[in-house]
Amino acid sequence: MALRNLVVVVSLVAGGLLGCESAVSNEDDAADRLQQEDWVAEAILGQTVVKAGHVTLTFAEARVSGRSGCNLYSGPAEYGHGRVKIGPLISTKMACQEEGVMAQESVYLNALQSAARYGITADGKLTVTTAAGDLVFDGAARQARPEN
Repeated sequence: MALRNLVVVVSLVAGGLLGCESAVSNEDDAADRLQQEDWVAEAILGQTVVKAGHVTLTFAEARVSGRSGCNLYSGPAEYGHGRVKIGPLISTKMACQEEGVMAQESVYLNALQSAARYGITADGKLTVTTAAGDLVFDGAARQARPEN
C-alpha cells in the first residue's frame, strides 16, 4: 500500500513539473511575440485612447520604444515569463495642441514605468498590468526601422 501511494505521489509531482514546463514554454512564446509585433494602444487605465493609433509600444533587444501620443519615447526593459520591468524612459519634448493628448501621454508614460506583468490573449491583445491599472494594446505588423 505504501509503495502504491509513493507511485501516485511521484506521478503527481512529475505531472505537475511537466505542467510547469509547459506554462514556462507558453510564457516564453509570449515574450517572443512581444518582439515580433508592434503594439497599438486601445485603452490606457480603462480609458479609450484619445488619438487612435498614436500610442504605440515596441519591444526589441531589452528595450522599449514607441509613440506616446505626441512624443517618441524609449528606455530599458526586462521581460519574460509574464513579468515586465520598464524604465526609466526618455522622450522627446514636443507639445501637442489636440485636447487631452498631453495629459494622456503623461498618464501613459508614468503607468508604463510601473509595469509589472503582461499577457497576450488568444485574440492577440496585449495587456500590460501596471501599478495604476491596465494598458491594453492590439498587435500590428512590425514596421521597418531606419538604420542608424
